[in-house]
Amino acid sequence: MKKTILAALLLIGALLPMKAQKALSLYNKYSDEKGMSAVYISPAMFRLIGKVPSIHMDNDVDISPIIKNLSGMYVLNCEDPELAQRLKDDVDRYTNSGKYELLMEAKEDGEVTRMYTIGNDKIIKSFVLLSVEPGETSFISFEGEIPREKLEDAIAKAAR
Repeated sequence: MKKTILAALLLIGALLPMKAQKALSLYNKYSDEKGMSAVYISPAMFRLIGKVPSIHMDNDVDISPIIKNLSGMYVLNCEDPELAQRLKDDVDRYTNSGKYELLMEAKEDGEVTRMYTIGNDKIIKSFVLLSVEPGETSFISFEGEIPREKLEDAIAKAAR
């Protein structure tokens, strides 16, 4: 019995980091492609930014409570139609793996934007935004321990 519990704990411990590895894997796969714009922000940068007491955006939205809890951010954007389609297909496979929950989908004039999260009622561990329009795909993923309430407050204030 102890061996079974230990094996289960080891398996769970091994699977938890896979969320960030998938975003990193997508980033590594596409970041050097010709026609791809790529940005990676490391945990060290988020720790540095997190020391700033407050960071305000439009509508007086303070994003510092969100930023200080991030452990990585990956951004990919492509305007090459063939490459953009490949990126979209890979992100779709990534988000349709059964672990992500669709938060929002917006469609307008051929553009589709979707937001996904992995987490629970209190903490968001992974956030993905996918925006697709004809010939262009944008992927943003951030990882961390983001209090859901802080993110919801920031979104509500930004929407005003």
